[in-house]
Amino acid sequence: MKKVLFPILIMGAGVALNAQKIEVSASYGIPSVYGVAHDFASSIVGAITDTKTPSSNGVAAVGVMIYNKDMKWRYGVDFTSEFYDKTESISKQNMISILPRVDYFWLNKGKLGLYSGGSIGMNFMNTTYVDKDKKENKNTDSGLGFNVVPIGLKYGGALSIFVESNVGMKGILQAGAAYRF
Repeated sequence: MKKVLFPILIMGAGVALNAQKIEVSASYGIPSVYGVAHDFASSIVGAITDTKTPSSNGVAAVGVMIYNKDMKWRYGVDFTSEFYDKTESISKQNMISILPRVDYFWLNKGKLGLYSGGSIGMNFMNTTYVDKDKKENKNTDSGLGFNVVPIGLKYGGALSIFVESNVGMKGILQAGAAYRF
């Protein structure tokens, strides 16, 4: 374990020493591509089995990013949670993702920024089923999570707002605010 953690710690320290600014962000968006695909597949299965499946209500995300010295690249991690509504057989369902992320700014003029990026990490689907006797059974599945930001638009200084399109675990359209220090 030490052989794995020590190099990661050394790399993290090197990245932090080269960092110009740190940014913390929070955002909310419409359902993700994954959530829409899950809804679609579940509705087909539900039609065959005559059961109602939960639908995605949206995706909340919190991120911590570090900018490099020339402010062209930023890298960090996003934590996302996609929420689903309840049904008769499912009392709770959500999908949590932890996604290390890299973005490149194509345009960074004054207060306006235009960027693209990508991330890959893990996602966890937590589901609580309710059987006919009203007993709850919990299930957690995990798998590979990813996200691609084809285009993102950011406006502001230390405090900024942003909107981005996403393909993957974040909302297809996600908007939020960020603070850079």
